[in-house]
Parts: sequence; structure tokens; C-alpha cells
Amino acid sequence: MRTRRLVVVVLLMWGSLLLSPPVEGKERLKLPPDIPEHRIIYLNPAEVDPSFLPLDSIEQLGITGVPPSDFQVEQWKLVITGKKVEEPESFTYQELLTLSMVKKRVLLICPGFFADYAEWEGIPLQELLRQVKMEGTYETISVQALDGYTVNFSREEVENHFLLFAVKVNGETLPLEHGFPVRLVAEDLFGSHWVKWITTVSVD
Repeated sequence: MRTRRLVVVVLLMWGSLLLSPPVEGKERLKLPPDIPEHRIIYLNPAEVDPSFLPLDSIEQLGITGVPPSDFQVEQWKLVITGKKVEEPESFTYQELLTLSMVKKRVLLICPGFFADYAEWEGIPLQELLRQVKMEGTYETISVQALDGYTVNFSREEVENHFLLFAVKVNGETLPLEHGFPVRLVAEDLFGSHWVKWITTVSVD
């Protein structure tokens, strides 16, 4: 991915970052474009600025989990439900594609395994929430995958992180091994939060 040498001063900055606890308001460490991947995978995405990195090709993106073998997008729906949703709403894949979308380059780090920097395109969580009628203030939002894998986000996490329901990566339709039809992009959060093959969003 990125294998060229780094200058000594950058190495010292990495060491300082890894040994020091996160400090609120601390300036992010700007990652140079030639930083090797084996250095990135031990960093916290919330503490770095990846904007100088080159984009990884789709072929370079790391793969986790086992894609569903019998998946048929014609039968798939994204369901938004939960205690705070007055009337559950569902979207087919084609309906999802009609919603307002944004593009953003986001760094994914699976600690100790791999790091990906790509441009993701999809529907922000807040846009999805605008599509349903809710009652009162929610405390948590849970995102569930086809295989049952679920990640719970507190209201604070939702308000302080960019959460995107991605349908494309680097301008192309999301491949099945990377979460098609939709996966979660959770900026500044580790890869365990990036749910693939999403089926349900529960607002509670």
C-alpha cells in the first residue's frame, strides 16, 4: 500500500502519539503520503489527519467477515425501526439510491490488521432519520447486519461522528465482500463499528 521510507522526525511523532493518551482539542497528526501501512494500523483514526494519503484501489481494500452466499438484492430491504420510531419504515435498494447522498474520504483502521483510505458515497445517518417519524429523543441507535452482527451507538457518538450508509466506494457500486448493498462508514471509529450488509437500524 504505502511502503516508502519516512523521515526520522515523523517516526518520533508516531511514537509520541502511541504513548500519549488522547487530548481533547489536540491537533491531529498529519499522515504523510508515503507512510507505510504497518504504521497506520496501530494509530487511532480520531487522532490523525489522513487527507494527504493516496486513495487505495478497491482491490487493495481489506476484507473482514464472510459475505452472504445466497444474497439477492431484489429481496433485501433496509428497515428503520425501534422504540422511538412511530411507524417503521423500509427501503428497497432502488429506493435507497434516490435519497440525498454525499461523498467523503474516510480512513478505516482495523487495529493491527489493515488500514484503508477510500472515498465513500452514501446517505448520512441524519438523512435516513429524516425519512421516519420519531417520538421524543433517542438514547441509542443500533445497526444490524444480515449475519446478526450489531453495533450500538450512543446519542453522543451519533452527534459527534460522521456516520454514512455507503452504497459506493471510489465511485463504484459497493462490492459484496465490502458490504453490498450498504455498509456503515464510521469516521474516527475503528473498523469494528463499520457494519457490513446492513439490514436494520433501530432507534431506541
